[in-house]
Order: sequence, then C-alpha cells, then structure tokens
Amino acid sequence: MPPSVRFLALRHALNELRAPAGSRFSVTLCSKCLRTFGSDAKVKGYNDHVARRRPASREPHWTSWPGLRPVRDLATVQHSNPDMRGPLDEYDERVHSRQLRDDDHQRGIVQSLQDLHDMLKDYHAPKVVHPTIESLKPPPRSLFGFLFHRKPARRRTQLPANLPKGLYMYGDVGSGKTMLMDMFYDTLPHNITSKTRIHFHNFMQDVHKRLHAMKMEHGSDLDAIQYVAADIAEKGSVLCFDEFQCTDVADAMILRSLLEALMSHGVVLVTTSNRHPNDLYKNGIQRESFVPCINLLKTSLRVLNLDSTTDYRKIPRPPSGVYHHPLDKAAVTHADNWFRFFGDYENDPPHTATHQVWGRDIEVPKASGDAAMFSFDELIGKATGAADYIELCRTYHGFVITGVPGMTYRERDLARRFITFIDAVYDSRAKLVLTTAVPLFQLFMSHEEIDNALEDGRKSGSVKHAEDHEGVDDVMRQMMDDLGMSMSMLKNSSMFTGDEERFAFSRALSRLSEMGSQEWVERGLGMEHRGGLGEREGWQRGYPQACYVILALNQCPPLEANKPRKQRPASQKREQLFGGNRNLQHINRQSGALWQSSLVSPTAPQPKPFLIYHDSFLSVLGLNPTLQCLIEDNRAPFFHEAGIFHPPTNTLFVTSNQLEDPSPDAVTTRNKTIVITKIEFFSPTDFTRDKVRCPERNYMANGGTNYRDGLILCAQGSLREPSGLIYMEAKRPHKTTTLLNNYHSRPFNSPNDVIVHSDGSIWFTDPIYGYEQGFRPKPQLPQLVYRFDSSTGDIRVVADGFGRPNGLCFSPDENTIYITDTDLIHGDGSTDYRRAATIYAYSVLWEHDAPYLTNRRVFAYADTGAPDGIKCDVFGNVYAGCGDGINVWNSGGMLIGKVQIEGGCANFCFGRNGEMWCFGEHKLWRVKLSDESRGALLGI
Repeated sequence: MPPSVRFLALRHALNELRAPAGSRFSVTLCSKCLRTFGSDAKVKGYNDHVARRRPASREPHWTSWPGLRPVRDLATVQHSNPDMRGPLDEYDERVHSRQLRDDDHQRGIVQSLQDLHDMLKDYHAPKVVHPTIESLKPPPRSLFGFLFHRKPARRRTQLPANLPKGLYMYGDVGSGKTMLMDMFYDTLPHNITSKTRIHFHNFMQDVHKRLHAMKMEHGSDLDAIQYVAADIAEKGSVLCFDEFQCTDVADAMILRSLLEALMSHGVVLVTTSNRHPNDLYKNGIQRESFVPCINLLKTSLRVLNLDSTTDYRKIPRPPSGVYHHPLDKAAVTHADNWFRFFGDYENDPPHTATHQVWGRDIEVPKASGDAAMFSFDELIGKATGAADYIELCRTYHGFVITGVPGMTYRERDLARRFITFIDAVYDSRAKLVLTTAVPLFQLFMSHEEIDNALEDGRKSGSVKHAEDHEGVDDVMRQMMDDLGMSMSMLKNSSMFTGDEERFAFSRALSRLSEMGSQEWVERGLGMEHRGGLGEREGWQRGYPQACYVILALNQCPPLEANKPRKQRPASQKREQLFGGNRNLQHINRQSGALWQSSLVSPTAPQPKPFLIYHDSFLSVLGLNPTLQCLIEDNRAPFFHEAGIFHPPTNTLFVTSNQLEDPSPDAVTTRNKTIVITKIEFFSPTDFTRDKVRCPERNYMANGGTNYRDGLILCAQGSLREPSGLIYMEAKRPHKTTTLLNNYHSRPFNSPNDVIVHSDGSIWFTDPIYGYEQGFRPKPQLPQLVYRFDSSTGDIRVVADGFGRPNGLCFSPDENTIYITDTDLIHGDGSTDYRRAATIYAYSVLWEHDAPYLTNRRVFAYADTGAPDGIKCDVFGNVYAGCGDGINVWNSGGMLIGKVQIEGGCANFCFGRNGEMWCFGEHKLWRVKLSDESRGALLGI
C-alpha cells in the first residue's frame, strides 16, 4: 500500500474514533506514525512541540491528550504535490491571515470537507449515458393493469459502487455554511474537471422549466426527470447546492427521483441547508410521499450540524456606510454618491438600459458602467423573479436600491421577491446600497409579528388560501399542471404558515449584515488590504455560477462578456466620495517629521474636526460626519464624567467636575460637590435639561455605566463617607442603593470608572485622585482594578501595577479588556510628561468558571494629553477621550483618526445609530458618525 494511502486510511480510522461524552480529549497522530509516510508528508517542529507539551508517545501509535487540538494544529503536513491543497489548508491560511477566527466546531466541519476532498482525488465519475426519449416513455399497460388502474412500476436506479458519500451541512443563519461550501468548491482536486455550484431555488426553477418544456413536446407521460438529470450530470460530477430547502409540493414530488438519478450518474452532492433533513417540508401536502427523499438524504449524504454560538455574518466588521435611513434629503445624496462611486461617469454616463430574460424585457432606469440604480417599486414592485435578478447580477456588479419600505405580512410577496434579489446579489458577490424607510433590522416582520399576523388573518379571514390564487405564479401553475394537482391541495402548505418566512427573513438580514461590511464593499475594487488580484478572482467567481440556470438553456452570452471593471485608484475613490466634505482632513503621519513650534497664529485657519490617519476611519465617519455644540454653560463645568445614555427613557446622564459648595453639608468634601445632570431627548436637537435630585447624597459621583434598569455610579466618597459603587434608578425620584463600599474592611481610594460584564459582574478602577484633591483620607490600598460579583458578594483584584488606573472597557467579544493609565495628570492638576498616558490591553481568560487577566501589553500611547474615558464600537475600534478630543484606534492599536474638540474631551458615550455625546467641561458636543458606528455596550 503506498504511504499516502496508508496515511489517509489511518487518519480516516482515527476520525471514526469518538472520545467519551463530555471529555476534553482529542485524537492525534504520534510523531512515529507521521515519520512512516516518507516523502508524502513530513513533520515541522513536531518533536519540539511534543517535548514541550507532553511525554514522548508510546505504543499504540495513537494517543489522547487533554486540551490539545486535532492533529492539524500539532503537525503541519506538507505535500509535495500542489494539487493536494484542500479545504483544511485554505481554512488554516485564512485563520493565519486573520480573515477567519479559529473555531473548534467549524474546524471539525472543515475536516469532514477535507476527508471528502481526499476521497475525490482518486474518484472518476462514470461516463454519462443519455437515455433515449423512447426509453423514458412508459410501456403500454396490459388489459389487467388498465382495468385495475395499476400504475407502472417505479424505475429502479443503481448507484455506482465507488460513489463517495456527499455532505449535507445544516445550521442556522450565519453559521458559515455558504463560506465552508465555497471553500470546498474552490479547492476541489484538479481531476474534478466539471463542477457546478448554484443556489438550490434557482436550480429547481430551471429543472421545472425544462421538465415542463419536455412534457409539452413529448407528452405528459414522459419520465423527463431521467433525461434532465443526465443533462445536469454531464455539466458537473460534483454538484454544490446552497440553501437546500423544500417549500412546495412541486419540488417535493420530484426531488427523490431527481437526486437518485443524479447520483446514479456518479454525481457527488454537497449541500447547505437551514434545516435537518427530518425537518424538510414540514406541514407540507402529502408529506408522507416526501419521506423517502428524506431517507435518501440521510443514507446517501453525511449529515453535519454547523450550529455553534457564533453568527459569523454578524461578527462585527468595519461598516461601509452603504445602508441609509430614513428617506430624507440625505438619502438622495447617499444614493447618488454611491451610484457615482460604483459607476463610470467618464466613459459611460448614466443612461437607461434594457435586458432580455425568457423573451421579456427588463428595464434598468439608470445604468453606468457596472452599476445599476432602481427604486424599490421599479425592481421589486413589478412581476420580477430569480431569473431576472440573476441576469442583472451577471451584467452589473453594483446595485443602488432606493425607497425600500418596511414589509409586513400583507407585503409578503414583495418581501419574498426582495429576499430572492438579496440572494442573487449575495451569490454573485455584487455590491448593494440601500436607502430604507426603517432601520435594517425592521425591514421584515419579527417572528412574533408573523405569528400575530397569521392569527389575526385566520380570525378575520384576511389571510387568503391557495383557492384565492394568492402567492402562486405562472411557473407554479405549470408545475402543478405537470403533477396533475388542484389549487385546493395547497391550502395547508408551509408556504402559507409563516415557517418559511421566519427562515428567509433571518437569512436575509444576516446576509445584509455581511454585505454591509467594509470588507465586502472593498473586495475587488482595488482597496483591499491584501492586494487586489486574489480578492477580485474570489469576487468574480460567483458570476458564472449564478448564471447556471440561464447557461443550461443557452440563453446567455459567453462568459467572456463579463470583463473586469476598470479600477480607479483608491485615492480617487476617496476623493470622489468624501472630497467635498470640508470637515475632513487626511493626515500623513511621518515618524521622521521635523519638530515645529506648537504656537498657532490667531489668523491661521481653524483645524478641521475630523482627522483621517487611515482610510478605515472613513467607514467609521460615514458620508457626512458632523460635530455640533448642543449646550454651552460657562457657569460651571457641568459636563465632565460618567456619560450614560439610557435608551428606555432616551435620557443622557452626565456628572460634573468639582463645583464650589459653601453649604455645611459639603464640609467633608472640602466644600466641593458634584452635580448629576440629565438631558431627555425628543429629537437630536430637541431636549430638556434638569438636575438629578437624589433622596440620598451621591458622594461625589464620577464614572458610571448602564446596569439593569438603571445606572451604576462610582461614589468617590468624602473624608467621612466611604467610597464605593451605588445603584441609581433612572426614573424619578432616582433612589440610590449602595452596592459596595470596602475591600475586606479596607476602604477604597476613590473609584473612578466602572463597566459591567455580560455575566453580570462589575469591574472598576480605584485611583487616588480623591486623596490628591483633598476630599478623601490617606489611601489604605494600592491603585487597583477590581471585579465584583453582586450575586455572591465576591470582590477580588484583577489587575495592578498602574500609576493611576482610570477608564476601562471590554472589546465586543469580551476577550480583551482595555484600561487607561492617566499617571501623566495628577489630582492637583500638575502634569509629568515622563509618566504614563497609556492604554493597556489584557487578554481575558477563564479557568474554573472564573475570569482572569493575562498578557498585559501596551495597546496605545496618547500623543496629546492622557486617555481618560474609553469605549469600543461594535466593530472593535477603540475610542478614548484625550487632550485634543476623541482618538480612535483600530483593534490592532493603529491610530486611524481623531474627532478634534475644542478644549479637549475627557469623556463621552455612544447614543443611537452612530451618535456620540462628548463632554468638554462647559460644553456638550454631539458627534454624528456612520449609522453603523454603534457603541459595543448598547449596540444601538
């Protein structure tokens, strides 16, 4: 047996082994086994790894070791033949380049794809033998069969003995199904010379049309499925279906015969689906007739569950700003700017265009280069379908759709067409720009709204059944005629129960989320971080696949017509989109720049508020960022710390800097006090301002955050009153409750800032600013960071070694915590520029169900002032209030931009839809960024 075959056989045998339920053991190959495979494989650094991680391997040559990943992470197997590259190599490369996260569950699925890939290396499908038309006609029935209405025996099919077992991957939206299948498709062995990848809905539409055409020509008794299956098998020995589903009886009645016929010709099937095979066609008409198809799927394909806790399409990505709401004047500008961006005004000015699909004309009201622009009514409001959208996606690579409404159950036909269009755009990797009447997540009805609408419709009779011919198009009627079905048979179909809407809506929103990312929009446009060629090839790969339906009927031009779009330099694109905005300034940071005096002439031009150090900051800003002073009050520094936006009441809470207080009650704070102000918003510029009057003292409140239905504030205390954490109700009378006021009987210094983890624990910093400012006694504790579990009362130190710990926040995934050290600024106002003005990052790890911090590292050092308040947006960018305003770093610690604010800004907080409230002591500023630049804390 050749060494490579022995290696695959051994790995296959190991994959069949299963560790005991609940164990943390994983099966690996020992180095002795790997060394036996000669030139086909070699171990890189594996012995060193073994020496570090575990004892030398002993017989037998497979071992189980706790906590270690599968063999792929332990020994890198290199193949001398480049054709050996498979899905696992591609997955590892994407993880290494940080395009993907290393997910154990997903890696197991990739291993299954790799196993199938390895089997296909030696697989050669049998030659397709086309049946004749005569052989597909039923034999004449005997007199006995005619008298007793006996149907002809079902045609038996036999599968090739060497047919590899395909894969059926199912999981919820966003679990990575399509990405994994595409990875498998793109890395198929070179001996697989014909392959097809297509959306299942489009595939079935094509099949039904061809079946109908053959029966019209040769008679309804013809077993046309066998003929069509042979045609499909000739075009691909590996067939990849995306979004396998069965929602109507027409599909259900032919699927088993079709799949059997395909496999009899040696076609290997790989498919993704939202449902387990057992859940396909639930509540469908004559479902018992579909059960054999379910059994076929389960026996002929390996069923894999992709569900994990992560929706990969909703993993925060830098936003691109392609979606805009509401439908205001800015929406028109938004659509025009993006259409100009994707189009080619210089060589192909905007014009109307006409395309033909199935003999019908599709009118494009506005086209330029590779871009097309429609209103929602022009594209979706007309009787268009999947074939129309596929033809458009073959021709255009960028779409701008304006005036998209929110769709209720009454508009479900529009919703279905719109979702079909989204699927076509997604499959072709095209770009999509939308202006919508409602926020993206409100485009479609929620699950509860669907249920309520259906129930109301049943009670009132407003939800029509199939007898009323609602929701049944011409193609559906043709298929039903072929099957000899009546309209009344559809009344219990799942297409009228709301089940499919739930899946479709969730999938569409998940795909829109992915298509709205900067990564998606920049792919193939010469703006990628990894260069353009590989990305562009990946972007264009979808076009010929999406054209499969039309190609099968020879209805589309040659694929050479899909010429690459002319790329414009990224700088030209930036200028085209943002060059007219006078608030933006691009900065070239050069480490070798000469020192210049910081004195500025009074006649010098005012600096622009938004400084761009890296192009990725454009995604944060959006097309029209603004900076506006909402309140200016020179009586006192009312806008200093905390900054808590409370969504249920649409109220902003902010604490002041220290104010003079001559009252006897303020003696213990050296006649200082801090005021809490609340601002209730009715619109971005319409609000009321009031002072929070607590029944109890607030004890010099400082930083704060949202907590349950109210707020947590850091109570710095006084010379007599202890410091700690207090809970304050968000509504009048704003009652307060002390949560914590000591560390094992030792008083805190003066807690400064606080955050809440998703597990409910409270994390806070405790510098000595209160002592330096004279209203706290001499410290009895170092300057530390604490974690407090209010459910158990447990309080412990999680970090030390700071000059003055200040602000803190978690990354969106809570795997990292950022803590600012403002040792540069002392409590008496003096500064020492030799001290820290630093943001430190720690990794958050878990052991025995408890978190701990490790891997302390410098994340960033502020170049102006010291970083005080700190927040993350949903994409992992880090914002901090500094001496010149808000500084923004990406998750790698690169400064990408600044929001310059007169007088600086120590603290800030996020509001809704890219809104930030920034505190400049005597001024309250409103910053409007891209709608997608939302704070990670609230995510709104």
